[in-house]
Amino acid sequence: MDRYTTWRTKSGWAWIKEVELLRQFFEFCRDREWTGKNPARSLKRPRMIEANHVVPYIKQEVIAIIAACDQMGRTSYERRRTRAMTLLMRYAGLRISDVVTLSRDHIRGTRLEKRAIKNHQTIRVELPSAVVEALEVLPHPKGAADDNRRFFSKDTANLRSLVKGAWRSMSAVFRQAGVKAAHPHRFRHTLASELLGKGRNPWGSSSHPGGQRRYDQSLLCEVDTGVSRPARRINPENPWHKSDTTEEQAARC
Repeated sequence: MDRYTTWRTKSGWAWIKEVELLRQFFEFCRDREWTGKNPARSLKRPRMIEANHVVPYIKQEVIAIIAACDQMGRTSYERRRTRAMTLLMRYAGLRISDVVTLSRDHIRGTRLEKRAIKNHQTIRVELPSAVVEALEVLPHPKGAADDNRRFFSKDTANLRSLVKGAWRSMSAVFRQAGVKAAHPHRFRHTLASELLGKGRNPWGSSSHPGGQRRYDQSLLCEVDTGVSRPARRINPENPWHKSDTTEEQAARC
């Protein structure tokens, strides 16, 4: 394992994921008594400190990203898809895996209810009208059956290929927008920071010592110390419908 580490010369998230795979593989072998121990457990994983300091997008960056969606691809098919993906991540805080697997069964009027792919937690969020309109005008996925339920792909499509395709599309949008260090996950931090900025403390009346998670009854999703997860409202009064921000006006254009 030491020689393998020296030979690979990997670092960052690539090495973290590779160590996880090696540990899983040798654990598989140990359970079947092909080996007496898991040698990959001795491999050290780097601590990604910067992951806890993701900077939210500012309003001008979000406007630039939404505007860039209307310049993507050769036809309106690509432009409508990237626009809907961007709005879902910005206003619903969805991970990219939850966006590409979003089905018509998950939308009930203006309310989105879906079980997250990553942690299987239930997502419930009220969607702004701009997001609902973007989903309504989405073209039928190419090559999909007439009774296909997913918005962005065939119902039978592989999750891994869907996520890769969505990453390529969003990377092109970010390049067109000219936003530095753009990343889909920053939309989640943007939404969380926005809700916290409105005076809603997701940890309750006071922060919990030791960085442990606490919950506000008006916020469905748990939020980590440092705002690493977006909070989702279950308040029946939709905060996005009170007045249009500059971002929402751009989303409707």
